[in-house]
Amino acid sequence: MREIRKGYVDATGGQIHYHSVAGSEPAIIFLHQTASSARSYDPLLEALTLPNRLIALDTPGFGNSADLGLWPSLQDYAAFVVEAADALSISRFHLFGHHTGATLAIEIAAAWPEGVLSLMLSGPVFMTVEEQARFIEHYEAPISPVRDGSHLATNWGYAASNNPTCAVDLLQDAVVDLLHAWRARPKAYMAVARHDTAARARDVHIPTLLLTAPGDFFYETFDRARAIFPKATVATTAGDNFQATADPQGVAAAIQDFLGAARL
Repeated sequence: MREIRKGYVDATGGQIHYHSVAGSEPAIIFLHQTASSARSYDPLLEALTLPNRLIALDTPGFGNSADLGLWPSLQDYAAFVVEAADALSISRFHLFGHHTGATLAIEIAAAWPEGVLSLMLSGPVFMTVEEQARFIEHYEAPISPVRDGSHLATNWGYAASNNPTCAVDLLQDAVVDLLHAWRARPKAYMAVARHDTAARARDVHIPTLLLTAPGDFFYETFDRARAIFPKATVATTAGDNFQATADPQGVAAAIQDFLGAARL
């Protein structure tokens, strides 16, 4: 098992925290969903047998990375990730993103095509205008702490109801992340909801892997991703909304098969 190390690099918006596994270039950078953190990728980093250097980032406001403040756009988050890659001396890399991380990965690939070698998108988010409006209405307000502690049950109910097959200890870690990032969560959601991901995706022309799971929040709209990336490799895993954490072997196999078949 390869050792996971943790560290910080400095960026314009503040310190960036990451988990890493030593290896060769090109690196694979992992971007988490809202409101998880880099630690959600630890089981996957341990399961992968690729020789590549592996980097899982805490995006702004999540895990132990600095909060950018105000209401960042997807472009602001993307610039933060690219600055982190530069600080880690990574110039060309593969990108793996989950939910918000998938949207972010698409934006990075479209904005910095010279740096991104491939995309691996788990539970990619492609919403209609009407769905975006409903999403904004539902998720713009944070789940703020209240004195009677009822917000704790609200967060647990959210995690448990959306991930019925996941182990309780995984849900515990997910809820801790939710509680920690209660301010950052609506910022990231609004950046995704107000971003034209489909238009940006059509600017991306690199090898792509699309992953889904039957319990994933965006499983029912997965065909939209397949339509936008008709040449993509497609894989299905277990793990509800926590595929990389709950089914690391399945996700690792999909990544390794994809990169091997594409000779990347």
